[in-house]
Amino acid sequence: MGLTVFMLVSTLSACGALSNITLPGTESAAVSPDVKNSCLGAGGLPDFIEEDCLLDEWVAFSLQAQRGNSDWRRNTLEQLEGTRHDRRLARAVLLSWGDESDWKHASDLFKADLPTAPSRLQPLLRQWLNGLEERRDLIVERDKSDSARRKLSADNAQLSKKLEALTAIEESINSRRQSTP
Repeated sequence: MGLTVFMLVSTLSACGALSNITLPGTESAAVSPDVKNSCLGAGGLPDFIEEDCLLDEWVAFSLQAQRGNSDWRRNTLEQLEGTRHDRRLARAVLLSWGDESDWKHASDLFKADLPTAPSRLQPLLRQWLNGLEERRDLIVERDKSDSARRKLSADNAQLSKKLEALTAIEESINSRRQSTP
């Protein structure tokens, strides 16, 4: 029985029949290597070259930027040095998923280089810029709320001190009234 299965598998693989079979749990591995390799830019960095892979390349890079650790981020930023528009936009994508301190720079890069992107890619980049701007606005609102909360807390502390002083004065007046016949 084992020999029969082995012979069948080796015959099918020799004929190329197994290349189209996807085993359960291996769906992601079933992507054709030719398609996968042809849609990667230099070193996995997105560019404007492959029109057929444009969106796939940029979406994959954005997902990497969201999940990448600080070492990956630092190494990728080094690879993205230069003034090419595709590199600057890739830097914008990377920085937009980094620290809040980098968000303004990312926004500036998006705004400066978005018009240079292929028209097919521009709506996606504009959506990412809009998402970044929304996150920046939320941070500003959070900071305003924190500032207002701190101010209200300080005002509350001052009012509590004044109330304590008024209470002490009232107690003093009441004690004088009680001691006077």
